[in-house]
Amino acid sequence: MENLLVSIRCITPVLLTMCLGIWLRSRRLAPDEMYGHLSTLCFHGLLPFQMFYNIYAAQLEGAFSLKLLIYLEGGLLAWFALSYALFSAAEPDRRTRGAYIQNAFRSNIAVVGVSLAQTMMGSGGVAAMSIATAVLVPTYNVLAVITLESCRGGQADLRQTVRMILKNPLIIACALGVLCLLLGVRFPQPVDQAVKNLGNAGSVVTLVALGASLRLEGARGNRKKIVFCSLYRLVLTPLVMIVVAVLLGFRGDHLGVIMLCAGTPMATTSYPMALACDSDHELTAQVVVTTSLLFCLTMFLWIFALKQLELL
Repeated sequence: MENLLVSIRCITPVLLTMCLGIWLRSRRLAPDEMYGHLSTLCFHGLLPFQMFYNIYAAQLEGAFSLKLLIYLEGGLLAWFALSYALFSAAEPDRRTRGAYIQNAFRSNIAVVGVSLAQTMMGSGGVAAMSIATAVLVPTYNVLAVITLESCRGGQADLRQTVRMILKNPLIIACALGVLCLLLGVRFPQPVDQAVKNLGNAGSVVTLVALGASLRLEGARGNRKKIVFCSLYRLVLTPLVMIVVAVLLGFRGDHLGVIMLCAGTPMATTSYPMALACDSDHELTAQVVVTTSLLFCLTMFLWIFALKQLELL
């Protein structure tokens, strides 16, 4: 019973915050375009403060794990290669293939993953999640460009991809957080509190904007594809990553970080990239919405199962 209550406490804040966004949109209190602008504002102006503070405020010994980072990066690359080969052989339509492959490896860790980590873990686990995000997000971007360009018969522009990664505000914020942590830099209390408040605002407002942006128009014709992608993203991917991690000895917060990196919904940034690269952006948008809704249930079940097995 205790593990059930813990699982509910972990997932409920994220679910209720997203539901607030859905309710606000249904009341038409603001133009629909505003929620897209809110997401942009959070990505560039608020979430970087959250990522920075999660690392800056952590204990050094609890924030870094080379073994964890190697596993996450190696697992991501292996899962991408396997999924790329599978869908290249099984899906003849290049546009649909690109949507499938993006869904297979690209999870929404920067928004949903870090928010969940804050309800599940202590400061060391949250910092480890933030550092994992800083390591994985650039890889997501590189693999997404490779996927979408190859699926439309083009060639990835390495220079542009590197430039895009170096300008990513989340990467910059994490790098500054690591630098301050290593050097022992500490801000005066008013500055510290302001940074913390901005980070908290980024977490909340981003989830509200995500909830408000969820739409399933036109999904009926893609029902089978959507169901398949949702199971692949939320069930199969975390199952493989968690089982291998347990066999390698991961437990506690580090296993929780692996679970969040593997089991969170398809990243919302997948849609604009699919649109720009002539991938199946309609299916991509539908999968982003569906996995964002269903992950509340699947993540609750993952947390409960791992708690029952005394692995978290």
